[in-house]
Amino acid sequence: MNRPRLLITGAGGFCGEHACAHFASAGWHVTGAVRRLPRQGAMQAGTDGVEWRASDLTAPSEVKALLADARPDAVLHLAGVNAVGPSWDDPASALEANLMGTVYVLEAIRASGRPIRAIVAGSMLRYPLPSGTQAPAPPHPYGLSKSLQVLAAQSWAAMYGMDVIVAEPGNLIGPGRSRGIVALLARYAAETELAAERGEAPPPAFRLSSRTERRDMLDVRDAIRAYELLLTGGESGRVYPLASGSMITLGELADSFARLAHAPLAFEVGSSAAPSPLPADTSALTALGWAPSIPLAQSASDTLEQMRRLVRSGPDGAANV
Repeated sequence: MNRPRLLITGAGGFCGEHACAHFASAGWHVTGAVRRLPRQGAMQAGTDGVEWRASDLTAPSEVKALLADARPDAVLHLAGVNAVGPSWDDPASALEANLMGTVYVLEAIRASGRPIRAIVAGSMLRYPLPSGTQAPAPPHPYGLSKSLQVLAAQSWAAMYGMDVIVAEPGNLIGPGRSRGIVALLARYAAETELAAERGEAPPPAFRLSSRTERRDMLDVRDAIRAYELLLTGGESGRVYPLASGSMITLGELADSFARLAHAPLAFEVGSSAAPSPLPADTSALTALGWAPSIPLAQSASDTLEQMRRLVRSGPDGAANV
């Protein structure tokens, strides 16, 4: 029996590697699209059976060639700029990658003439587009790019009758190539442990913007299960927020690593009064039978265990996370 074919863009990223490993083990024929082909042994364990393809998603001809080569039954579009900071320095690149990269993927699907379901990974950091005479006030170029990405995805579903779903994850955590706060805390804890073992001075204290800001943290492996559910049961044109439903303060998060670490951790706490986001409404996803299964404590422990191995492997290993 032929296996269903899945194209995953952004396959070399934090979420992409987990997605490749999960869907390959679940019986899909997975093509992983990356900007540059990975070197031998560079990708996460479990992705050995993935077919890797290099493609610049901001080049329409390359995207069409990618679709023609991969011949997917479904596309999981994870590629794009995924950080607020760089978008301030280069807003055009954020818009090109997140908006136009998505449009080129959708256009390549449309040109294929095949019934291909696409899941577009948005972000909870998008902002509601203004209506009427209201002046736009995006918080950052990244948020603007993700807002326009979602608008394009839903518009292609409406205008061309395409099968397009938007999944909107919040803070994804867990082992892998993340550069989020959980991975940074794990690296700090691992480096502090190693310094203590060697009798060296500990690294500088980890800076928190505050102890009171609250965040929703969802394990990336639970997010991948949600993507899988949406591939089979999601409603075209709909946006599905993706979160754990449980908020934690930055102080509580730091304390969880202090309990896990084998050496004392030091924190420098700022006085940020930035508002915390509201909890996401995940009812549309839970109605399909999804629920998070990996608690925060397990995510933090798994991330720290991986970081310990990488820190002990030397500078190159730590730099790859």
